[in-house]
Amino acid sequence: MRDHLNNQNVPDSLVVLLLGLALGVYSLVGFFTAPVRTAWILSPYLFPLLLAVFAVLLSAALFAEGRSETEKSRAEAAAAKPAARGLSKLPAVALTGILYCALLAPLGFIPSTVLFLAALLWLLGERRRWMIAAVALLTPLVLYALFGLALGVRLP
Repeated sequence: MRDHLNNQNVPDSLVVLLLGLALGVYSLVGFFTAPVRTAWILSPYLFPLLLAVFAVLLSAALFAEGRSETEKSRAEAAAAKPAARGLSKLPAVALTGILYCALLAPLGFIPSTVLFLAALLWLLGERRRWMIAAVALLTPLVLYALFGLALGVRLP
């Protein structure tokens, strides 16, 4: 048991679980005590409830990963050269976000999001071109289909 608590994923999963449960309780209490009754789809408490569900699922995944991690894999990870972390990529990521905001108006949502995601994935270290292309192309198309077409939400 002590070995599991020393794994960083287990305490992180507990924190994420508590935050997800708190957000879920907030959403449910807010919805059922709201002075104006609306359908869930129109409620401002739907999005926090969805975030709470995803947080609980993330918590379960983190906990499972922490439990399954062995001493050998931790030793291998410690012996491997650590990835460059810190603030070195922060200016590039911030500049990419600023460029994305600037390109939204002239290019539109889908082209500018494709460029933004491709640049961001490359900056964060992904080098497989097929993966960059798949994520950069499918993400804005799925978002457009869900929000623009299915829910009728105007995208930038």
